[in-house]
Amino acid sequence: MSSTTFTDRKTAGLIKGGLSLTGYHKIMNDLYEEIAGEHWMVHFPYFGSRHDSLIDGQVNLTEACMRYFPDVSGKRLLEVGCGNGVQSMYVLTNHGPAWVTGLDYNSDNVELATRIAARKGLESIDFVESDAQKMSSIPDNSYDCLLNVESAFHYPDKDAFFREIYRILKPGGTFVIADILMKPNNRNVLLRWWERRLSQNYWPIDRYRARLAAAGLEVDKEEDITDPILKGFALHTRWFRRTKFRGPIRRSLILLFVRLQVFRHVYYLRKVCTYNIFAGEKPVTASETAGA
Repeated sequence: MSSTTFTDRKTAGLIKGGLSLTGYHKIMNDLYEEIAGEHWMVHFPYFGSRHDSLIDGQVNLTEACMRYFPDVSGKRLLEVGCGNGVQSMYVLTNHGPAWVTGLDYNSDNVELATRIAARKGLESIDFVESDAQKMSSIPDNSYDCLLNVESAFHYPDKDAFFREIYRILKPGGTFVIADILMKPNNRNVLLRWWERRLSQNYWPIDRYRARLAAAGLEVDKEEDITDPILKGFALHTRWFRRTKFRGPIRRSLILLFVRLQVFRHVYYLRKVCTYNIFAGEKPVTASETAGA
């Protein structure tokens, strides 16, 4: 375990971590390591059954995305916004691509993901630090599949990200994006301040569709998965029921932090946002077909 763990943080650090994007992800990584002894995915839970643990719900979301790809076995897959890399490792070990690259803007995430993969003895996977809006280290036409889960709403220039998807995918390559979109509404000043603090840049669905098309990408399928995400969050009271914490005060503080995060996410998904999956491809041009 890192010398700077959640266990060693002051309560003020916990609260502050929830108020910024970098702090939030570091807090969550350290929290999972403390309470579970390992790192988990850091995304929303998707309901599978009333017996789901948090990690079950997170795996369910990954599988809900992966089902939109054709068979990825033997393919090269790029996950953009990979966070701590646990989802990339899950895809590698459970879906059999030939190679997986996880890409993240946060150097701490990349270092952590590399360390976890080495500890697990995983090959055919690497992690790179780069900006999703300008993935200069990734060559043109180099991947068969691109996965992006719960990350693109942080990107201020999604047009650039969509153009990068087109550039990086091979002709006929496929993409799956799971993202949080904005409902038509008038958000108050407090919510807008909160969104700026957490680098949240929501787009409405019509703009999303139009800009994907403008980048040359074809969307074959869409799905609104807000309801199963909300049902996944409804199970939060059972997530840490049997977890042993270091004392009753610590238990109370951690569970309060979890409840506040769940409340925030559920409020947004009910009042402000929807959670959607977009699946499609980079079309093969006529000249590429003729040259095949």
